[in-house]
Amino acid sequence: MKVSIDMQEQLLVWNWAALNLMDVRYITIEAGDRVAPYFFPASAFLYVTHGSATVALDGTEHVSKPFYILHGGKGARLDITLTDDTFRYYLILYKAFLPKSAERHVLRQMEQQVPFRLQYGFVPLHPAILYKLAEQMLSEWHTSKRLEHLHVKALFYQFVYDLLKQLDQQQVTTTSPNLTSQLIHYIQEYYAEPLTRETLAKTFHYSGPYLSKCFKRETGTSIIDYLIRVRIMKAEELLLRTNLSLHEIAATVGYPDVSYFIRMFKKQIGITPKQFKSEGFSPAKNANHPIIKLGSSIAPRKLRRYIDNSNDNHYQKDEKGDLRMYKRKLPVGITLLLCLTLLVTACAKPASTASTSGNKSSPAVGTNTTSSKAKSNNSELVTYTAINGDVQIPKNPQRVVMVAGAFTGHLLALGLKPVGAGDESFNSYTEGKLDDVVNIGNDVPYEKIMELQPDLIVVWNDAETIEKLSKIAPTVAVEYGVPLRKQLIEFGKMTGREEQAQAWIADWDTKIAKYKPLVRQAVGDRSVSIFDSGSAKEFYAYGSFGRGGDIIYGEFDLKAPPIIQKEAIDSGKGWAKLSLELLPQYAGDYIFISGWTGEENVAPIFEGKVWENLPAVKNNRVYRENSRGFVFSDPISLEAQLQFVVDSLTNSK
Repeated sequence: MKVSIDMQEQLLVWNWAALNLMDVRYITIEAGDRVAPYFFPASAFLYVTHGSATVALDGTEHVSKPFYILHGGKGARLDITLTDDTFRYYLILYKAFLPKSAERHVLRQMEQQVPFRLQYGFVPLHPAILYKLAEQMLSEWHTSKRLEHLHVKALFYQFVYDLLKQLDQQQVTTTSPNLTSQLIHYIQEYYAEPLTRETLAKTFHYSGPYLSKCFKRETGTSIIDYLIRVRIMKAEELLLRTNLSLHEIAATVGYPDVSYFIRMFKKQIGITPKQFKSEGFSPAKNANHPIIKLGSSIAPRKLRRYIDNSNDNHYQKDEKGDLRMYKRKLPVGITLLLCLTLLVTACAKPASTASTSGNKSSPAVGTNTTSSKAKSNNSELVTYTAINGDVQIPKNPQRVVMVAGAFTGHLLALGLKPVGAGDESFNSYTEGKLDDVVNIGNDVPYEKIMELQPDLIVVWNDAETIEKLSKIAPTVAVEYGVPLRKQLIEFGKMTGREEQAQAWIADWDTKIAKYKPLVRQAVGDRSVSIFDSGSAKEFYAYGSFGRGGDIIYGEFDLKAPPIIQKEAIDSGKGWAKLSLELLPQYAGDYIFISGWTGEENVAPIFEGKVWENLPAVKNNRVYRENSRGFVFSDPISLEAQLQFVVDSLTNSK
C-alpha cells in the first residue's frame, strides 16, 4: 500500500527510537555471479555507487543506478538482476525500537507508519553527502576500536538526518509492507522446500510464535495449514495436467514420502490422488472441491489459486475476486458416527478421567464402544504425555489400532499385535506377523475403527483427526523422525512394556556391535549412496530417512558422497532431490536402491552409458531392495534392513 510520509510524525518516532547499528557492508556483484534472494535480518538502507541493476524489494522493482537509495524493513526480500557488468552498493543494517517510556502518541504511530519498516527508493538531489557518510561509516566500522564504533553510530544519525531531509523535500511516497503478505508470497514460491514454522522464522528473522500470531490474525488459519493447502492445490494441477508419477508429484510439492502425501491429499480433498486423476476432477465439474478461503483483511481478495505459468500469473476466482469454497458431503459412515456421538454423549454420564488433555470427561463414544472384556482387563488408567498432551490410557492396552501404520513395527517388537493397522504396515517384512489384523487402509475410516473396539489408537499428529478419534478411544499422536531407541522407549511407556523395549534395544546394540567392525573392514573409506527409482527424469538420495540409511550412516557411520552428506544429511532433511545428469557426482562406491515407489510399472532410470560406467556398477556393488518395508525405520523393518545391508556389504567383491 502506497502511503505519503508525514515527516513530522516520522521525526517524532525517530527522536524517541533507540538505534543499534548491526553491520555496514560494501558489496560488489559481477556479471555471471549467482545472486540468491536475500531477506533483510534487520531494517536496511541500500545505497548504489556503481553500475545498474533491477532491484526488487518484496517484488516491487526499482531501476537502480548510481546514487539510488532504497530502504526496507526486517524480513523484506531483496532480489537483484544485473543490467550492467558490475554493480556495487553499500548495505547498512540497523535495528530500531521504542523504549517503554515512549508516549502513547508515538506508539500509535508505530502501528501505522513504522519508519523502520517502510519501503521506498529514490535518487536524492544531493547524493554526495550521503555517499561520503556511507564511505566513512564503512571505513570505521571494520576496526576493533569502540570509540570508532561509537562514531559510526553518530555518522548513521547524520546519514538518517540528511536522508529524511531530502525525502521531505522530494515528497517521496513509500510502501507499507505486511509480514503476512510476505509469508504468503514466500510459501507460494518455496512450497516444495522442507518449510516449518521454525525455518520460516529463521528466514524472516522473527520468532516462531510471533509469525504464527500475525499469520493467524490476518488469515484465520495457521502457517502449516496454509502450506499444506498450497501443496495439495499444486498437486491437483500436476495430476490433471501432467503424466508425472505419484512419486514425482509428491516430491515436487514437498512430500518425499508417497504414503504420507496420499494421506494428506485424501484428508484435504476427500479422495485419493489416483481417484482424483481418474475422475478428472476440476472446480468447474465438481462443486465439492475444497479450495482455500482465508478470512484475511490483506489477503482474501488477492490470495488466489496459483497456477504455474512462466508467461503470466493466472488465478482462479469468482466475479467478486474472492476464492470459492466448495464443500464435500460427508460419507454416510462418518455421518452415522457423528450422529452416534451426539446421541451417546447426550445419554451418557461424564467419566472421571479425560482421554486427552483438552477434555474434562471421558468421551461417551469410547465408553460405549470399548468391549467389556477389554474394559475389565484395562480398568486402571495411567497418564501418558504425548505430542498431543497428557492422555489417559489403559495401563496395559490390548486392542490397539495403528492408524499411523509406519509405526506398527514398534508394537510388534514389544510382542503386541494391533487389532487394526494402516496399509503401510503390510509388507514383506511383516508377512506372517499381522495375521488376523484388519487393514484399515491409507485413510482414517472412523466407522471401521469403531467396530474394532480399540482401547488405544495411535495416529499421526493431526489435530482434527485426533479430536474425532478421541471420541472413540484414547488417542496418542506420534511423529516421524524421532530416533529409533527413543521412539521405542516411548512405545514401551505407552503400552506398559518398557522392559520389552529395553530388551529389544540391548539385543539391537549387540547386533550392531557384532556387525559394525565387519562392515567397516569390508567398506573401508569408500562411500555409500542410497537412491530410489521413482522417476525417469529425476531421482532422490537419502540420509537417515529409512531405506537402510539409519543403519548405513547412523549405526555404521559409513561415508556418503560429499553432495549427499551436505544436501541430505547435514541439512537435516534426510533426503535430497538430485539431477540425473550429474549422477556420477552423487554415486558412491556402493549404491543401495529402494525399488518401492508406490506406483506400478515405474519406468527404470538407472540404465544407459553413464550408469554403466559408474565404479559401483562395474564392480557389482549395486544392491536393490524392492520391499515397501525398506522405506521405514521401525524395529521390524530395521532388523530386515540390517541383514540385507550386512550381507550386501560384507559379501561384495
